[in-house]
Amino acid sequence: MGREAAVRHRDAKDCQRADVLPMATAQKVKTMIIERGMKPGDRLPTELELAEEFGVSRSTLREAMKFLRAENVVVIRQGSGTFVSAGTGIGEDPLGLNFTDQKNLLSNLFETRMLIEPQIAGLAAERATLQDIQNLRLLVEKMYQIQIDSATRAEMDVEFHTAVAKCTHNDVLTRVVPIINESIRRGYRDTLDDKDSFERSKRSHAGICEAIAAGNYMEARFQAERHVWETLNDVKETEER
Repeated sequence: MGREAAVRHRDAKDCQRADVLPMATAQKVKTMIIERGMKPGDRLPTELELAEEFGVSRSTLREAMKFLRAENVVVIRQGSGTFVSAGTGIGEDPLGLNFTDQKNLLSNLFETRMLIEPQIAGLAAERATLQDIQNLRLLVEKMYQIQIDSATRAEMDVEFHTAVAKCTHNDVLTRVVPIINESIRRGYRDTLDDKDSFERSKRSHAGICEAIAAGNYMEARFQAERHVWETLNDVKETEER
């Protein structure tokens, strides 16, 4: 091994050793969040309190928090404290979509939606509680009230599909929703001014909601599948203009 290679090898080992304690501390913080049943938006104990609880220095704790922030486990707000993230453990690009073939990304996303979204809707129809159904209907009502140029339109789309996934009471499926959300956001940009697409989307969401409320597995799947096809067709027509 040459001198430069030996130096790089030594530096890498030193770096790994330096990361061991912060990473172990980060894992302890994750365990604490789970064991205490902390929810998104809950405030973590202060830096001093956590350092004392885990028997580490404040500098080590800060490094641990950097790991947790990178993993989207926590959100650090200067002057306010550290809070459990709303999308705990889900990064901004969980599947590395930014590094895939961008030319085919949208069609691949819709293909993925077609595979999983009808299944999610069907399972939601079997498992949704009265509170779940009430939440879905409230979202549908809000979507019928907004205008096509509303700044909240895309986010309400995302909120609806997330709520459908939550009806399954399956934490893994709920975490798959970011794939669907990415498709929604991209599709929304392509059909921004399409009034017909906007109206179809609202009707589709209402249809999915009522199928889930009725506990109709097959109808929920059908409504979700049709919604994906209609959205994809709207995007394709927009691209061809």
